[in-house]
Amino acid sequence: MKEIKLVIFDMDGLLLDTERLSNIAWVEAGKNMGIDITYNILRRIKGGNIKNAESVLKSFLDEEKCEKLISEKKRIQMRVVEEEGIRLKKGVLELLTFLKKRKMKTAVATSTGKEIAARELKDTGIYEYFDGFVFGDEVKNGKPNPEIFLAACKKFDVVPENAVVLEDSVLGLKAAVSGGIRCIVVEDTVQLTNEENKLVYRKCESLLEVRDFFKEVI
Repeated sequence: MKEIKLVIFDMDGLLLDTERLSNIAWVEAGKNMGIDITYNILRRIKGGNIKNAESVLKSFLDEEKCEKLISEKKRIQMRVVEEEGIRLKKGVLELLTFLKKRKMKTAVATSTGKEIAARELKDTGIYEYFDGFVFGDEVKNGKPNPEIFLAACKKFDVVPENAVVLEDSVLGLKAAVSGGIRCIVVEDTVQLTNEENKLVYRKCESLLEVRDFFKEVI
């Protein structure tokens, strides 16, 4: 097995319990507009940037309705975040503490823009654990294009073969694999198909399980 020199983290749904809040907002926004936001739609949106969401929505909505739905979703999500706050996913601190002790380089590569992502990482107390960041508004192409993960590798002068991506979305998994990077998946709000499971380096139930796996290989 290739040596691991860099661990790249997705943020939403992997580190932070934000995908669940996002799904609540999408479904509620859809109901407000008489649009049925199904599991399959959420699955296609999950992990991508706003351009990806627009592309998915425009496959069955006109441009005006698409823009209104996205605006309504953002409004509702802001309210939900204010009401519930943002929680860390299970095992985040344990895994990050372990990687720090092993002096492993870590990066966040998220589709979320810098202003929002940095604030959420700081508010939840984990920003300082990471050695570097690549935000969604710093790359041209969103997931499943591998650009964001390759940018993280380049930032640390690590070849893709020596990196591992931690993801919870299908788009993120495909982005990592197409970039030649191993991908560990922690399923959150979406379950992988049999074909998608074939792309996975390892699948774990939580970041605690990822930590236990890394104890054997790092």
